[in-house]
Amino acid sequence: MKTIDLHTGSGVRFILFPDNQPHVQLTDIVVGEEVQVIADLTSSLKLIQLLETANALTHAGAIKKQLVIPYLLGARYDRIMNPGDSFDLEVIAGLINSCGFGEVLLFDVHSAKATELIHHSVSISNKLMVQAYNHTGAVLICPDAGAARKTGQYQSWNKGISEIVYCEKKRDLTTGRLTLRVTAPERCAGKPCVIIDDICDGGATFLAIAEQVNPSGLSLVVTHGIFSKGFAALEKHFDEIICSNSLGQVYQHPLVKTIQPDWTALKTY
Repeated sequence: MKTIDLHTGSGVRFILFPDNQPHVQLTDIVVGEEVQVIADLTSSLKLIQLLETANALTHAGAIKKQLVIPYLLGARYDRIMNPGDSFDLEVIAGLINSCGFGEVLLFDVHSAKATELIHHSVSISNKLMVQAYNHTGAVLICPDAGAARKTGQYQSWNKGISEIVYCEKKRDLTTGRLTLRVTAPERCAGKPCVIIDDICDGGATFLAIAEQVNPSGLSLVVTHGIFSKGFAALEKHFDEIICSNSLGQVYQHPLVKTIQPDWTALKTY
């Protein structure tokens, strides 16, 4: 199966016309050939390039076998938050469906709504990320209800996790203000602790947890590292951050260990 990687540019040429119209040209496509496309959808431009790639494959007579999406644009906007809002995930899912791939692999996607909306899709777990955490006798701190539902899996994947502490978290959908309480911070005292979640954007949730506990060491494991506010605040509380390169970059910071999955074999993880 031939692979076209829209991040590295393997198998495709990108063109941007003077009026900012993107355009793609595929290389070495054979009629009837099965094709896998890797598309890290981190921007609207990347989404358009995917749509054009799918169109080019159709016209070239190739078989659109598999689409791999390391990071899904719009995944967090999985419902209408306020009256008058667009349902962003629904819009993006519709565009992905129009590409006509036989199978769509999403890497640790934010919510089950994505696999509900995107045809023939499956979410590949964060097992690879969880296993990269290397401490024993550790306390897993669950930041919210979504993470709490995965604790059984995390403990089966990483035997170093021996205890679980939960958090109560509320967010005002209008203001975005976060309220979070660690339910049993005393159980974290003097022990290695780890927070596991799918995304770190600004890091407010994780910083709120860090300020309430007193561990011997604190680690953050996230699949998708946006880090929109940098690392200055995080490095005051965390001893290590483990994340993947799903957004197409390897982070040049001593705090960060970047896991680089083989995107061509994502289904095996």
